[in-house]
Amino acid sequence: MPSKQRGVALIVVLLIVAMVAIIATNITSRNQLSVRRTLNMAQYDQAFWYAISGEEIAKKVLKQDLEDSDTVHLQQYWALADVIFPAEKGEIAGKITDMRACFNLNSLSAPSEKVENGQPKMPLPAVQFKGLLVALGMDEFAAERLAQTTKDYIDEDTVSGPYGAEDAEYESRNVPYRAANTLLSHKSELRAVMGFTQDIYLKLAPYVCAIPGNTTQVLNVNTVPVEHAAIIAGMFDNKISVGEAESIINQRPLDGYDDINEFWENSSVASLAGDAKLKSSFGVTSKYFLLDAGAKVDTAVFRLESVLYGDSKKLEVLSRQFGGQK
Repeated sequence: MPSKQRGVALIVVLLIVAMVAIIATNITSRNQLSVRRTLNMAQYDQAFWYAISGEEIAKKVLKQDLEDSDTVHLQQYWALADVIFPAEKGEIAGKITDMRACFNLNSLSAPSEKVENGQPKMPLPAVQFKGLLVALGMDEFAAERLAQTTKDYIDEDTVSGPYGAEDAEYESRNVPYRAANTLLSHKSELRAVMGFTQDIYLKLAPYVCAIPGNTTQVLNVNTVPVEHAAIIAGMFDNKISVGEAESIINQRPLDGYDDINEFWENSSVASLAGDAKLKSSFGVTSKYFLLDAGAKVDTAVFRLESVLYGDSKKLEVLSRQFGGQK
């Protein structure tokens, strides 16, 4: 009998030891997870502040370039590609682009004033946006329809254009919503506009931007890369071909035009220089820049998009987008 009791006691002791071991292992695992989570949060926070410091670096570079020159061109320091700065336990990378080298979608908010054949006439920015779509391979009718729906989505009124769409069309969708009727904060908002498929958006995205609070379309001819020549053809409503636009860019001086009149001396566009409104939509400088910054600390990565505005005296951040968007 005593031997049986000793056997039972041994089993109880072994069970207790096993339970203690399981509990200890569980506690250790939880502690390790908690430590890893805390470390990840610390690294993520550090990466965030590294990305914010990238803004300050960008401001300093832009300020110096804007002090050194009255024009903005691709031979300046801000335009350098693949710039990486080492940082403690990580690195900071950034790329700056001129937001006057893309089509400002917010310019489509311009109202239609004149009447043509009983219908409101599309304002110049809408005509140029349609021209860009055609230059990218879209047919005239589809391009005009998208230009009208985009204009209706952004402009303040609730009156549909000839091929446009306002609240009634959006409210009839499977998931109903309303037209924004206000300026865009980011170009990705185009995906909410009726008619924009993923394929159309991805093809158009490299050529467009949304400048916060700005409703003018002025293209800086000094900073348009040759691979984006379609935007110049579109700005002229395809009165010049994409090939001619590429030639204009290839003939551009390395440090850009000192004066916009030098651009109009090119034989491909000289005959179009009589339109004062069209001429005012081209320039050789900019006050809006987009910073695409990234920071890495160990395995933590943080992405940041910042819109910078200003001149040689003062630069400020107009908006920030976290996480990176396309």
